[in-house]
Amino acid sequence: MKKILILTGGWVVTAVGAILTPIPMPLPFPFPIGITMFLVGCGILTTHSKTFRRGIQYVRHRNGWLSRGLEKIAGHAPGMMERVVQRFLRNRDGRFSHWLRSRTRRLTEIVIGMVQRTSPHAHSRRARMRARRAGDIA
Repeated sequence: MKKILILTGGWVVTAVGAILTPIPMPLPFPFPIGITMFLVGCGILTTHSKTFRRGIQYVRHRNGWLSRGLEKIAGHAPGMMERVVQRFLRNRDGRFSHWLRSRTRRLTEIVIGMVQRTSPHAHSRRARMRARRAGDIA
């Protein structure tokens, strides 16, 4: 039951993020909320669903620009989120500020883990092995 709830929540967060991404927000959020929700949902699904993780690996293998973009986001995410939190919580100390800091750290860890977990190197290696086998047979 727990896994079903986690996967349902991951799909809901991913779908809401995909819907909110192209829509311009009326309020000035300090970060793109649609992309953030989409990446967090993908991070949850790659952690708990092997088929989703393999699908993301395949898509990253086929689209080099997407793979490079995700790796760039993962490299810049911790610093960017820390700057956003610092700007938002300047000179504030309390339970909410500590909670928000811990949540942003956890979200960046989820996104970085997703990028590391879905590395397309396994598909590249398999394609090289198939090409070698096809060359030996011919």
